[in-house]
Amino acid sequence: MAQAVVAVFLAIIAIFALLGNILVVILFIKNRQWLKKAHSCLLLGLATQDILTAIGLLVLPGFVQTADAYDPPQDSSLSQLFCSVVWSRYIPFALAISLVYTCLMLTVDRWWAVLRPMSYRRISNSTKVVAAMVIIPWIAGLGLEVSAIINVHSMEVNGTFVCSWTQDERSPRKTAVALVTFFGMILVPAILITIAYAMIVVKLRESSTKVRPIGSDLNRQGSPGRAHDTKRNNDSFSHLKKLTRVACAASTTVIVCWLPDQLYYCLFQLDEVEIGTPLHDALVILAFMNTMLNPVIYSFSNKQYRDEFKAILCCKFRRAVRRRQFEETIAQHLEERSAES
Repeated sequence: MAQAVVAVFLAIIAIFALLGNILVVILFIKNRQWLKKAHSCLLLGLATQDILTAIGLLVLPGFVQTADAYDPPQDSSLSQLFCSVVWSRYIPFALAISLVYTCLMLTVDRWWAVLRPMSYRRISNSTKVVAAMVIIPWIAGLGLEVSAIINVHSMEVNGTFVCSWTQDERSPRKTAVALVTFFGMILVPAILITIAYAMIVVKLRESSTKVRPIGSDLNRQGSPGRAHDTKRNNDSFSHLKKLTRVACAASTTVIVCWLPDQLYYCLFQLDEVEIGTPLHDALVILAFMNTMLNPVIYSFSNKQYRDEFKAILCCKFRRAVRRRQFEETIAQHLEERSAES
């Protein structure tokens, strides 16, 4: 696949990702009370990571921009820093790992809420717990992608610094780094997420059989209070299922989008395949497509989010219409005064 075609696809993905995830951030700013819960903070973290990734796709070399779009600084230390952090694609792929681990934390939150509801109520409002769940993915992303920094170096060619990859022969060390990176970035989190949601599904199915019709207590016991308690429990169970559905859909999408690309890159590090092939380009596009899908997932998986998105968009649309009508009225008034004079 031609590099220009890949760049066009990545540019479209980045633009849609920016628009959609900025809308998600506005949603959480508008409803700040949601951020008292860990799952809302983690969803906001996903949106922030997607926004930063989209910006990286647009401005960093090797994606929408060509790999040689920027010249390294003409200083050995600054040139090495530029090559290691900017030219190496370290930032977008570190953010990708952070995405995976944010979904893992989101899964842990949902597992705890469904399978350990009593203890979850005690810790879910803990600032320290929420902060830890938000920070851990960033640490994992920055740490597990450090191999990209190590494998890039700056060298001087004809008085100009250039960036290049370190060409290592296949060795036990190189194999170990490739496998640890692949297992740590995507495979182990994917397995844990799959096991956790399997347990969650089983628990929710068991709980759904215990949910009674709203009027059953009233009909049998003649107690409006019991009917009210049953309705409250049913509403709480329905809310739990909706949040879990959103988290599961977001986590599944991350795994489906990123697992093929990271498996291919692991095989490349093991000298089994080549990068830059049409298959590799297609997998890169699939991986970064994840950045624009989360807002769509929120809309289709949760009616409350969908209604809030509509309210935000309609509000902006109404403001634009009122502004345009006001401008047209002023213009018409000026034309009338000009005609009278």
